[in-house]
Amino acid sequence: MRWPSLRSRGRRRVPATFPDAWRRLLRRELPWWATYGPAERARLEALVLAFVRRTRFEASRGFAVDPAMEVLIAAQACVLLVGLELDEFPETRTVIVHPTTVVLRGRRSAGGRLETSAPLLLGGQAHYRGPVLLSWSQVRRDLRFPQRGQNVVMHEFAHHLDMLDGVVDGTPPIDDPVAHERWVRVCTAAYERVAAGEESPLRSYASVGPGEFFAVATEAFFCTPSELRAGEPALYEELVAFYGQDPASRQLACTA
Repeated sequence: MRWPSLRSRGRRRVPATFPDAWRRLLRRELPWWATYGPAERARLEALVLAFVRRTRFEASRGFAVDPAMEVLIAAQACVLLVGLELDEFPETRTVIVHPTTVVLRGRRSAGGRLETSAPLLLGGQAHYRGPVLLSWSQVRRDLRFPQRGQNVVMHEFAHHLDMLDGVVDGTPPIDDPVAHERWVRVCTAAYERVAAGEESPLRSYASVGPGEFFAVATEAFFCTPSELRAGEPALYEELVAFYGQDPASRQLACTA
């Protein structure tokens, strides 16, 4: 794939404007592209271009990361920013891409005072003020099957939004005290339902803790929004208020 209007930044070559080749790629690969109106597409394109320009993509274990991979990862991350006042993930400057699932080894906390040394298989991992690790095989699987309600890129970058106030607690920065209290109340109730094993549109991993709950809820909000709105309407409205997007209504309008 050739990239027009290229300009150099060090050893990297970055488009000066959003290429038609990128647009065709997103139209073909991004499940949500068709649901966006012109203004949202323009916003997403600007975000993706800025993300690719400033982010260092590193490949693990001899894996090769090509420009199309960068664009697809950037686009999924930037979907979260379309309705926010943020134009970037301030703490994210590096994305490390592994070819397959990442295996985490060594002793680590298993919750409370417990520790474990069992290998942990990861599709991704977000580090506070550090890089985001992604499995490319997981990224591709999530793009092919959005109806599963999982998206590792959105999950890990939701963690980075959660981290903006310095605490991974499932509550991203919400300045209004009333809105903050409502968020905590609604999310806590939904979290407790998942933890209790009640039927939920959220997968069980949401019960690991408040931080994982927010990341899993973000995945469902963008990947299976109609199901989330039907099963957890109050939670869905909180996510609409935070993200400034209504993907279920957008999806419905697209199919009407």
